[in-house]
Amino acid sequence: MRSLTLYKILALIILLLLNSDINAQEVKCKTCKQLIEGKYIVVDGDTYHQKCFICLKCNRPINGNYYKKDGKIFDEKCYVDSEAPKCEVCDKPLAGKYKTDLYGIKFHAYHENELHRCDNCNRIISQNTTKGGVTYSDGRNMCNICRKKTVTTEAEYTRSLKNLISALKNYGLNISLDNVEVNAVDRDVLKKVSDSKYSNSARGYCKTIVEERRLGSKTEITRSHTIYVLDRVPRKYIEATLAHELMHVWINENVEHKLSSQLEEGSSNFISYTYLKSDYSEDAQNLIKQMKEDPDPIYGDGFRKVYINFKGKYLSELLNYLKRYSTL
Repeated sequence: MRSLTLYKILALIILLLLNSDINAQEVKCKTCKQLIEGKYIVVDGDTYHQKCFICLKCNRPINGNYYKKDGKIFDEKCYVDSEAPKCEVCDKPLAGKYKTDLYGIKFHAYHENELHRCDNCNRIISQNTTKGGVTYSDGRNMCNICRKKTVTTEAEYTRSLKNLISALKNYGLNISLDNVEVNAVDRDVLKKVSDSKYSNSARGYCKTIVEERRLGSKTEITRSHTIYVLDRVPRKYIEATLAHELMHVWINENVEHKLSSQLEEGSSNFISYTYLKSDYSEDAQNLIKQMKEDPDPIYGDGFRKVYINFKGKYLSELLNYLKRYSTL
């Protein structure tokens, strides 16, 4: 009796295996919906007759590489010719790896070695992306998108300085216009006045002169500040730079100890961000993107640390922190 039961169990197992094998062979072609006999192709879990695995553009069987887009399958040539994204510099298909910049511009990686980037907005300069550009006498490359918006007179820089000082007072950053002036300069002059603190990404520099005068038993200390800003750039970039440099003015006037470079530059960028965040113009939003994604360990990492710690708080909390601490 026992052996008979074991025999039945074994027979049932064999039957199930045979049935499973039969069912395993009953595969249907995704294209023609017919049962497949013999060899077939499996792509992403779907089965095809070899002759039915075709390009949906040219209807020819695919024998080599294939590409899938929106559920549709293409051979390599049809995909590259008609479906692949196009390089926005040369308008040729982007097959394989390519780059995408902050503005969503897609381009072949090799264009980086052939073309300049705008020293102002960081776009890759080409006829298709920026309608060309120019090179200034100080070596700066300026795309024509930025160039058509450039500020060219000293009076406009001074007006921007007054407007910035007034706007920043609304956030609690109080600076007197009496001892601050602005000079628009080219990169060569900026490099000279910045000296060892200069970097190729710099757009401005604050130079503070401290004077001491003896008045009887007391010593009077006065500070004057000159903000150097790159000339021939769009207004919003001037304002962002002035906001950054005005934070240096405030620090020089109010903080008695030395701050770490990361905290000082990060806080100065945070003031630019604070000024720009409610401005939804393209230039303002692009500047914010540049700050948030800046790989520089001082300016970029410094900004991100300050941003994480003081976003959503009153500016006075950051200012009080700077008066008490040297680093984050």
